[in-house]
Amino acid sequence: MGVDTNYRIFALCQGWRECDFSLLLYLTQTGRMARMPYFFWILVPEDTKGILGEPILVDTGFLEGECKSRYPGFEDFRRPRDLLEPFDIEPSGVRRVILSHLHWDHFSASRLYPEANFYLQKKELEFWRGNKSDHHFLRHFVANLEDVAGLEKEGRLHLLDGETEIEEGITVHLTGGHTPGLQIVRVRTAEGWAVLAVDAAYVIRSLESMIPPGIHVHVDECLSALDTVKELADRPNLVFPGHDIETLKRFPEAHPGVFRLA
Repeated sequence: MGVDTNYRIFALCQGWRECDFSLLLYLTQTGRMARMPYFFWILVPEDTKGILGEPILVDTGFLEGECKSRYPGFEDFRRPRDLLEPFDIEPSGVRRVILSHLHWDHFSASRLYPEANFYLQKKELEFWRGNKSDHHFLRHFVANLEDVAGLEKEGRLHLLDGETEIEEGITVHLTGGHTPGLQIVRVRTAEGWAVLAVDAAYVIRSLESMIPPGIHVHVDECLSALDTVKELADRPNLVFPGHDIETLKRFPEAHPGVFRLA
């Protein structure tokens, strides 16, 4: 991409489930139920003439079988394939996927993208392959690591070591906290530099109150991650959290389940 390239950011919503509010904000309003939407994202490059280029995904989404086996009450499920259709792209046509981390809802549909290269922090993979992650409550959330091994064998997994430029106008930043190798994504848009906080902040209230998400491995890194998100975005309204129901209300729905963020 050239120096004049900005990106449009779209959130692709696969559905939602009911959860305890303290899952969204750590130890906050325990016992209150809230809706938790699940997203992955697409970054569509646009040059100064309005010509769109090859998109990049942030995370893979997930498949219905795994979703319903984990959460039978999951509502309004949409397939990744259907959410990509408005962009005239088949999953087999995706060439690059940034993986924020290896939780199931962010990685478990990787097999849908047989031609894609994947970008993951080295620290994330080392954690899930090490002894420190050998606890049931942690393993409950992780995707199938055999899929990671398959990508490695095919030469399609690129392990990163900290801040990295994926493309001119897109950088990833290692924050940890939610998982040891969580990375957030900074994107240049026509409105300024935006940040996909992904699971560094489930909801925008995390950034307003400096309270981390309910699921994390290092609370101190979570707090530092929130600071990093704020520093990297040009304005507060260019920060996009990972599981906020307000996303469905704040932004226009360009197609069913597809919300333009910037």
